Amino acid sequence: MADDRDADLIAGERRADLMRALLYVSTESGPDGEYIINGDLPPEVAPPFIRAIMRVEAELLLHDAELVTVDTGEPRSPEERRADAFVALVLRVDDRRAV
Repeated sequence: MADDRDADLIAGERRADLMRALLYVSTESGPDGEYIINGDLPPEVAPPFIRAIMRVEAELLLHDAELVTVDTGEPRSPEERRADAFVALVLRVDDRRAV
């Protein structure tokens, strides 16, 4: 029988692993009202977090591909997409209904 902890996956990674990685992430206010995300993840914590971010970013890229037109081009830059993927991942990790 599968371990209950393995059933709690977010973007293909265990919620507990992602929560541990988020302990190493901080934000600070930038000069123009934006937030700067800082993270110095140890090697044993980083891989699941990076894989999860990349999976969410891939979902967003597929969604963005459907929105590309001759008139508007891409709906967001790669940097914006990566930031949006981070926020989406954090929201999924914090989704109490999934626990």
